[in-house]
Amino acid sequence: MMVQKEQSELSIFKVVLMHCIYIIAFPVIAFFLSKFLLSNGIFGLSAVASNVYAAGIAILVLHVALGAFIYKAYTDSSGSTKPQSKAD
Repeated sequence: MMVQKEQSELSIFKVVLMHCIYIIAFPVIAFFLSKFLLSNGIFGLSAVASNVYAAGIAILVLHVALGAFIYKAYTDSSGSTKPQSKAD
């Protein structure tokens, strides 16, 4: 019983850790990719406009990552919670 609980806690930790990495890394990557590739490269925007558009894209990516984490938390917790039966 204890081994199953430890494995369950480890799998939950892995999921939360991966989502934390996504929430931190994806917006930063999206900011710099959109700034250098789209704004400066393709559209030729000024520095201020490039930063504003890149920040907007990073915010959208952050919201998608947060939404994915919240969705995962709700779907996993509702299916895995079972009432504990008392052994008399």
